[in-house]
Amino acid sequence: MIIREFTEKDIDEITSLMKNLCKLKEQEFDEERWRNSLEKEMKENASSEVIVAFNKTSNQILGMGHCSIKISDNGIRFGYISNLIVKEEKRRTGIGEKMIYHIIDYFKRNHIESIRLALKPNLNKAATTLFVKLGFKEMIRVYELRI
Repeated sequence: MIIREFTEKDIDEITSLMKNLCKLKEQEFDEERWRNSLEKEMKENASSEVIVAFNKTSNQILGMGHCSIKISDNGIRFGYISNLIVKEEKRRTGIGEKMIYHIIDYFKRNHIESIRLALKPNLNKAATTLFVKLGFKEMIRVYELRI
């Protein structure tokens, strides 16, 4: 398995992963909007990367993640991880951890000193366990009222 930047030929497989991620998060998935957004992001934002875990033997995408460099309201640059998912049948095999290490290296190369991500509470205990194992700490909780 290798971790690499996604290419256009990966779009169908990562779209399928995004559908699954949205299903897990109980969010609606607009495929056309997502594809257009991804295309625009990759063309216009040099400080953003979508990575995939790729199995050379089976020629399949096993997982994906999006990492981008953001700037806070007070001007501090930080890394942000989103849309990290591994195919269900390949979870708990170390793929997510390898992708996170690749993302951390990406941020280090770009002189980023902190990384943030958001986890939906109680969505996936394994994801929380992984991030805590790698040194991430909970900083804030966000509450929402749906009306």
